[in-house]
Amino acid sequence: MIFVAARAAIEAGPFDPPICEVVFDEEFDPITVNTLEEAREHLRCNRVRSMDIMLSHWDEDEARLTLRYSGVGERLQINGHGSDWDRARAAYYAAQADLAGHFGITTFKLPKLPRDTVAETRKRLVIDELEAALENVDSGLDDR
Repeated sequence: MIFVAARAAIEAGPFDPPICEVVFDEEFDPITVNTLEEAREHLRCNRVRSMDIMLSHWDEDEARLTLRYSGVGERLQINGHGSDWDRARAAYYAAQADLAGHFGITTFKLPKLPRDTVAETRKRLVIDELEAALENVDSGLDDR
């Protein structure tokens, strides 16, 4: 699934041409490959403790996305950064949406709350009561 998210990020960025670097077991005996296909093959044939997928545009400082997987705690972390934040954010959101959809995770971006029709109705009734009360005020006070 992480590779599907990486492809979605590449397309959404867009990172064209994409620069890809995948590092396995960085903290122990690092192995680096330069394509998602090589990474998938390595993962299929070997047991890994961690995997970092770094994706970027040709200028890595403009937009970069990192997908970091830790097999020890089975954690997945997504980071996006760069001076072209629109491109980095598009890649980040695409990867996040794919992963959230697959794992059934609620993302941090919450939907807008529905209108509170009960509160609005109560407010309208209070306003109606106040307007009626103003109409019934003794206008004789103005004559003094």
